[in-house]
Amino acid sequence: MTLTPILVVAGVITEGDRVLIAQRHGVDGETGLWEFPGGKVEAGETEQEALARELMEELGLSVAVDDFLVETLHHYPAKSILLCSYRCKAVAGDITLHCHQAMAWVLPNELDRYCFSGADLPLVKHLQFA
Repeated sequence: MTLTPILVVAGVITEGDRVLIAQRHGVDGETGLWEFPGGKVEAGETEQEALARELMEELGLSVAVDDFLVETLHHYPAKSILLCSYRCKAVAGDITLHCHQAMAWVLPNELDRYCFSGADLPLVKHLQFA
């Protein structure tokens, strides 16, 4: 059975040469894995609007959504995710974790030190070789 992919967006928030990653907590089988923050695109939203909303909800951070980076289709046992990622810049707010248990600012060549969600792995590789 082929599952219709859920459209999800992820933000690669940069600060100098570092990128922000966040550790999932208590949601599903992905608890403890790292990801680039973001979430589902709701009906009537553009990907950029959804990403700005999700980053405000998850991190309390207002961002400017910049360049598209990469699109990934990943199949989990119970769902398929189409993950579209964008580079973002924080424009206002201080980060407060509402949906994650930890965060880290890391250089792209340090991303291999973290265990990422399956859908995020192609983005990790893209950032390491960009």
